[in-house]
Amino acid sequence: MKLRAELTDLPPREQARHLVAVAASLIAHIERTEPHAPEAEAALAAIQTWGDGGRLTGRYFADLIYSDDERGTLRRLSEAAGKPSEDGWNALTTATMYVAWLVYQETGEPMPSDVNEVGEDSLDLLDEQLAKLG
Repeated sequence: MKLRAELTDLPPREQARHLVAVAASLIAHIERTEPHAPEAEAALAAIQTWGDGGRLTGRYFADLIYSDDERGTLRRLSEAAGKPSEDGWNALTTATMYVAWLVYQETGEPMPSDVNEVGEDSLDLLDEQLAKLG
């Protein structure tokens, strides 16, 4: 699957709607070994809400990745290092970062430097991560 080719010609919210299915499959992968993954569920809900026209900020998405209480997807990824769920957390974080990038572009909010580095290349990275999962 080539996400970049499939998504980049679509409007940003339509891209997010397509990524909902990807995120849901990643959560299923994560929950095989980590049945309690509220950070993953929150990321999926945000992607779906924004894709469906909800008004969420880029900061809201950034908090899902790097939350102040250290419970974002990136923290869960670091906790999953070497575990079967690691690749799922990695891909879910990439998908969430990409949608955060889309949101920041739409809202015009000042973009944090880590999100500013995201772009359509992230879809290629997400393809590679999904291929690792099979």
